[in-house]
Amino acid sequence: MLNEEIKVTENGGKTVTVLTLEDCEKYHGLKRCGGLALCFRVMKFALDRLVPEGEAARRKLITFKTAFDGPGITDSAELIGRCVTRKRFMALPTDGIEAPECIWGKLYFEVGYGKKLMKTSVRDGIISPEFLAAGRKFYSGTATPQETEIWIGFKGKLYDAVVNSKLEDILKTEIVG
Repeated sequence: MLNEEIKVTENGGKTVTVLTLEDCEKYHGLKRCGGLALCFRVMKFALDRLVPEGEAARRKLITFKTAFDGPGITDSAELIGRCVTRKRFMALPTDGIEAPECIWGKLYFEVGYGKKLMKTSVRDGIISPEFLAAGRKFYSGTATPQETEIWIGFKGKLYDAVVNSKLEDILKTEIVG
């Protein structure tokens, strides 16, 4: 299991919460969700570079934008940054975004912290055409029980790839500001 932690703070730093991928899984309700793990790791990667060293991330400064707002992505961004409920989460239109396609949208993310921003996309080849087809069938409500099992297997494989990879190997990133 991944041992990474994200420290976030509320109330002017008086309350510090340490969050793990396992916490995100409990919040989301599913284990081994590829999108959940991807968002957790993207946020960890970004916050490690945007938050001053030795500080916990102040939730009120975190923003999250994406061209793929799947349920795992959304739930990780919410638990870590309270981005959805505090209206700092935005689904971006996909027009003009250079990133690999996902079930709907594209695998492109912007994590902001105050005036700093990290733009990130998944590298080509991480998501297979079979993954896309299975996910689209599942989310359209037309998947058979067997096709649903295939979809769950694909999500588990994505989870393993995300958790067991160096993020530099699966992401392209740019820091702005």
